[in-house]
Amino acid sequence: MRRVVTVVAAAMAMVVLVLATAGWSVLRHYDGRVSHVALRFGSGVDRPSPAGGGTQNILLVGSDSRAGTNGAFGQTDGQRSDTTILAHLDANGSTTLISFPRDLWVTIPAYTDARGTDHAAQRSKLNAAFSYGGPSLLVSTIETLTGIRVNHYVQIDFVGFQGMTDALGGVTVCIRELPAGLKARGFDNLHDRFSGFSGQVGENRLDGAQALAFVRQRYGLPESDLDRIRRQQQFLGVIFKRIASSDTLLNPSQMINVVDAATAALTLDDGTSLADLRLLALRMQSIGSGGVVFATVPAVASSRAGQSVLLPDPATLATFLKPFGGSTSEQGTTGALSVVPGGSGGAAVGTGSRTAVPVGWTRPLAASVVAADAPAAGAAPAGCTY
Repeated sequence: MRRVVTVVAAAMAMVVLVLATAGWSVLRHYDGRVSHVALRFGSGVDRPSPAGGGTQNILLVGSDSRAGTNGAFGQTDGQRSDTTILAHLDANGSTTLISFPRDLWVTIPAYTDARGTDHAAQRSKLNAAFSYGGPSLLVSTIETLTGIRVNHYVQIDFVGFQGMTDALGGVTVCIRELPAGLKARGFDNLHDRFSGFSGQVGENRLDGAQALAFVRQRYGLPESDLDRIRRQQQFLGVIFKRIASSDTLLNPSQMINVVDAATAALTLDDGTSLADLRLLALRMQSIGSGGVVFATVPAVASSRAGQSVLLPDPATLATFLKPFGGSTSEQGTTGALSVVPGGSGGAAVGTGSRTAVPVGWTRPLAASVVAADAPAAGAAPAGCTY
């Protein structure tokens, strides 16, 4: 059975942080080693206006390409955008990382595939957009949903993520214990045969392969994709704290190993260089002090075309997007369009949150999932996730 695997898009910005601290000459050197992809939009595509005023929006994408993994994570044709984060760098100095669940039910705009066949706008899960039309269609899909213009596109695959984690000597994450009521219902956040993750309650020291399994797990988590996003957000905070530590910054050989691993697996759009991402890297240095905020696109569990999906509510989504200069439209969230059956992923359980939260804050599970099983406030160490 096909299993789509998650890659944490955070690793991309981690690379730029290392390069930014190393200086412009190193930045130029490594810029020649990254891959580039052309973003092509049809004449009928109406892209949102640029934010202007110094605000930037950078789409960070973790692709599930299995190239170079020797089948360690299963086999699948092509790629899907299994982790999608929009980094909103506001001109006022604030930084928000907006996560888009892979099972979000969205409008995929009209496109022409690689064979030259035209396809009308349709509804499907978000992670199908990349599979159908690559980075260009994914960017169009995000822009259609949010009304936010994407300035830069950044992508990384499995091999680079795992290599960078190993180059850092591993990382430590924290897992909170599931309430007894959830365990009795079959939830298990410590062992997952699909991702290969096996851990313990409390702190877990992870190498590259283990870290990849940690952020891939979705089965066994009470809120599936949403809990997986929370794991990714925790990991993002941990990895940047590790890079910003004196142990890393004062270890040139370690920094070189991290950058070498990253640039071998990094893809930017053809209008973006590593230098263009320097602001992102500089902003990310404040992740440990609360200067970076995480948010998740609000959605509720539903079913479409026989699939479990996360369905955004237009009014709630509009309120969520407003602070970022975004907006919703009938085309992006409602209306009669064809539906694409199939897609990937298991049941999506629970609700999204429209409230941006500081790094290290753990959202409680939705009441519809845990009911009386929710642990008491303060029961888990700060920064722990399911």
